[in-house]
Amino acid sequence: MSASFWRRPVLVGVIVVVLAAIVAVAIYSLRTTASVASQPRSVHAVAHDRSALVSWSPPRSDGGAAIVSYTVSSRPDARTCTTATTSCTVRHLRNGTAYSFTVVARNSVGFGAVSSHSNTVTPTGALAACWSLATSPTAPLAPAVRTAVTLYYDAKHLGPVSFVGDRQWVLNVVQQSRGVHRCANPDGSTSEYVGSVPPNAIAAVMVETTHKPYPVVEAPTNFVTVARLATGWTIVAEGTGP
Repeated sequence: MSASFWRRPVLVGVIVVVLAAIVAVAIYSLRTTASVASQPRSVHAVAHDRSALVSWSPPRSDGGAAIVSYTVSSRPDARTCTTATTSCTVRHLRNGTAYSFTVVARNSVGFGAVSSHSNTVTPTGALAACWSLATSPTAPLAPAVRTAVTLYYDAKHLGPVSFVGDRQWVLNVVQQSRGVHRCANPDGSTSEYVGSVPPNAIAAVMVETTHKPYPVVEAPTNFVTVARLATGWTIVAEGTGP
């Protein structure tokens, strides 16, 4: 455009107003076509010492605008954490208190729908070490345990039975009867597992046996968990650890 064009203030002003109107309309259109995100899905919590790691799946809809953050809230105590990823550690929880968690996503429009509550978890102090063959105490194979296991496999027509090492691993009845619980691995990670020992057990051991293979699955060697109940020694699990 020629220099004389810009000397026409009225015309320049009109152009500026028109451009500003176009930009305003575009911004308004953007804001009115986007909405808040739907609720995050599959919220899951894992308890730690005075904290919990909460993870989830993104919402089915981001509302037409990218999600910029998620906020996790605990119930009770309303402890929170905020992250741009799909997991977050909520800290400053009380050990021994049961918590559940909700998650909400935020985009440029605002906070979206609140998720359903997670599973309930209870933070605890230092975790007990996970059971392992290497660290579990052992004892000579007790005659009553030998008899119970031998009769068990004889009844299945899988005898004769031999016992590897003629020993038994002594299990912690309290730990092995808790059901689902968490423990600490030597590498610093944690595991969750289900104990197989009934709560009314007086004692529990595990032995390693060799016998005739099962007809369908060739498994001639098994770890067998044996619990001492009021009625005597009873096989409560085989084929796996305690």
